[in-house]
Amino acid sequence: MPLVQIHMAEGRSPDQKRALLEAITDAVVDSVGAPRDSIRVWITEMANTDFMAGGELLADKQARLARERALSEENT
Repeated sequence: MPLVQIHMAEGRSPDQKRALLEAITDAVVDSVGAPRDSIRVWITEMANTDFMAGGELLADKQARLARERALSEENT
């Protein structure tokens, strides 16, 4: 029984999560030949203040990127 756990920041819609779960299920079927009904896939979501990459909180990165986009739009 393949078990797949996905960790990601909150913010995706139910439709986006469904599409991701279905695509991963399909990938497991295609790659290892497991019966579809034996595959378990789940998402563990975390707040953007609970995740850091490269020394930067995701919340801070999102704010920085939003500022950079706004500046870029002002300059065009």
